[in-house]
Amino acid sequence: MLLDRSRQSLTSCKTVLFLKSRAKVEEDYGRNLQKLAQHTLKSMDRPNPGHQSTQQVSWQRLVEAHETLASNRMKFSITLSEMSDFLSTYVKSKEAIRRKLRDTEQRYQKAIEESESLLEKARAKYEAQCGEWERLLLKTGKPDGALASAATSASGATHSSSSAIAKTKNVGNAVSGIFGKHKGSTQESLERMGQEAGVKAKVANEAYKRLLQQTNSMRRDFYDVQLPKILASVMGLIEEVDQFLKFSLGKYAYTYESAILADAITLKPMDGAGLPGMVEMIGEIDSKADLDAYLMATAKHGGRINRASIPYKEYEMSTIARLYASPKRIFGVPLDAQLERDQQQVPLIIVKCADAVEAFGLQNEGIYRQSGQSSQVNKLRNEFDLDAEVVDLQVNSYISDINNVTGVLKMYLRELPGGLIPVAQHGIMLSYFPVEDLEPGVAASADAAATMHHYDRDQDLGLAQKISGMANAIRSMPPPNRNTLAYLLAHLDKVQAFQEFNMMNSENLSIVFGPTILPAGNNPANAAVDIRRSAKVVRFILDNRRAIFDAI
Repeated sequence: MLLDRSRQSLTSCKTVLFLKSRAKVEEDYGRNLQKLAQHTLKSMDRPNPGHQSTQQVSWQRLVEAHETLASNRMKFSITLSEMSDFLSTYVKSKEAIRRKLRDTEQRYQKAIEESESLLEKARAKYEAQCGEWERLLLKTGKPDGALASAATSASGATHSSSSAIAKTKNVGNAVSGIFGKHKGSTQESLERMGQEAGVKAKVANEAYKRLLQQTNSMRRDFYDVQLPKILASVMGLIEEVDQFLKFSLGKYAYTYESAILADAITLKPMDGAGLPGMVEMIGEIDSKADLDAYLMATAKHGGRINRASIPYKEYEMSTIARLYASPKRIFGVPLDAQLERDQQQVPLIIVKCADAVEAFGLQNEGIYRQSGQSSQVNKLRNEFDLDAEVVDLQVNSYISDINNVTGVLKMYLRELPGGLIPVAQHGIMLSYFPVEDLEPGVAASADAAATMHHYDRDQDLGLAQKISGMANAIRSMPPPNRNTLAYLLAHLDKVQAFQEFNMMNSENLSIVFGPTILPAGNNPANAAVDIRRSAKVVRFILDNRRAIFDAI
């Protein structure tokens, strides 16, 4: 019952939930009011202090008072939160003590019940052994000396009434059963059996008395010593929890009153504080004086009117507008024309995209194979088509998805008139990888190009002959194409150096750039074969880049 009462007291302490919720309400109110006040102060016109109107001064002080109210509520919220946390910790600790006291009481009760159960079994066994011994004694008709006297005294001391009833009840059955059940037994056999039964009865008697003494000892210890201690501890717990709850509620009431009083003093300071309240702030506004001050300041700083003719002033366009007016296009513009116009050795779009990839994308899995967002790629294309010189790819909006940068680079190469490798060198390079050398059984389609197998560098022509032939073909290119190809391949070589991370080896890179650098012919039937052959050319050049360009 007292444990139930202690649980009721601890349940009453669940006001911690109210305090926690109230703290959240006050915190939200204080933060919102503070945010509103700060936003209002920032949006106010703030001229020089000497030129502020009475309305501006009063309004500013009024908003600052709201900021103080918000601060008061935030402090009140912090106090409530601390009280809630402390009360929650206290309740948890006292609940643990209550559970410990309850478990201790239940443990003693269980031990006593188990001991009483064992005692009942020992008593039943003792009475059964005594009954059997009694039956044999009646059958032999002779006392059993010391055993009989011991058993009689023990039996009389502990179960005189129960034995007498059992004896009266079972004498007829025992005597009548003697001659029916043991007709052939001799007198000596009966005496021996009686002695054995007497010994068993004595052993059962000793066990019964021992358990009886143990059980009574446990009961006395529990009811006389342990239970009073447990009850005293529970009573102390109830009193402590009730007093603590009363103290906490009193503290909450005091804190709440203090918060309300702080708000009241903010709205209406006490006499002698020398600070105006909200009503006094509004009363200090003098609209007529504000208007007079404004007119005087305007007249003082207005100056004379300039009556001279207004001169013509040419409009200065912004940089971006000038770019739109006269863009420096690169997409779809022949390579030699744009490099001559921009005074560059390599197109800036390739240089800037390569630098961005080498800085932020070398370890990106599938670099150049993954596609960017079409809207972002088109946006980059438009910016480069205005003026590649002003595009900055190092900003977060571009490097956040490096695939947009690689996408615009591939788009530029695809739209380059005549391709990066001129038509005159197409046939020379492709001749080193004839159609007959392509693996049989692969369908001539664009999808089949992505499944090209490893080539044998020593097939048909020797490796040295291929390297020499490629070097001669590249050497014969116009300088703009040769320089741009060398720069692009050097960049792709850096990309494949990180193939452990980006999974882009020379084979994968050649699949991506082969059709871009060496576009397929005009015959659609041979498009898939041309794609595979161009990929083989790019892969061979990429795998032997240093040897080829050293020979140029």
